Amino acid sequence: MQLKKLIRIVVASLLVVCFAVALFGCKREFHFIDPNGVLPNQYENYRYYFQQGYRPDWTITRMDADKRILDRDTGLILVMAPLVSTIDDDGNVTVEEEVITDADGNETKVQKLVDGVEYCVYFHNGEGITMTTSRNDVVKWLQDPESKFYFNNKHYNGSPRETFLEKGDPEIFTARYSKLQFSTVAYTFTKDGENWRGVYNIVMQGVEYFIVTFEAKAELYDKYYNAYYETIGDFRKKGWETSDVG
Repeated sequence: MQLKKLIRIVVASLLVVCFAVALFGCKREFHFIDPNGVLPNQYENYRYYFQQGYRPDWTITRMDADKRILDRDTGLILVMAPLVSTIDDDGNVTVEEEVITDADGNETKVQKLVDGVEYCVYFHNGEGITMTTSRNDVVKWLQDPESKFYFNNKHYNGSPRETFLEKGDPEIFTARYSKLQFSTVAYTFTKDGENWRGVYNIVMQGVEYFIVTFEAKAELYDKYYNAYYETIGDFRKKGWETSDVG
């Protein structure tokens, strides 16, 4: 009887310890999407008919004021990145700032970005595509190093990727809060000698298509993956008369 009593006490003690660890030892991950699948901040591009939601702890780092393509060769339209910030239990975001100095010696406070994480949107203008072209056809082009549409030679922000390697077969991916379907390909690469991980997502728009990418240094990829998943879940195609046809 004494042994059974001792076992009960030990088990009860372990349960209390586990609960305490779960309650106080784990950092809460805050999600910003409401039940309608809309993130607090929204970027609308009326030239290329898409809308992109983003979290308050992320920001747009590159965009054109007139919604035009930033780089016609790569099709780059939009670049976003997470901010160095803290989030309290109510979802309030406090962003760190840093001081930068321009060429004339003027100092300006700016929001501090996480180094080594970015989310990009690219647009392909429909070259080589007909009404019978499927998303699978586009996937094949993007995976073919001999094709002029090869992903690693076509869609990149800044300097080209090094030692690019796709991982596995493309899979059909449905964004969590959107009706859109993407073909998704994961990959690894090096950039300036550092290891990175990435994923690109293809979604058709008639005889055109968007490429949405998430790339991060290898040690940061898992940390920011859920935020990326929320973000692509709030990527929407826009129609002529409605803001959400996706």
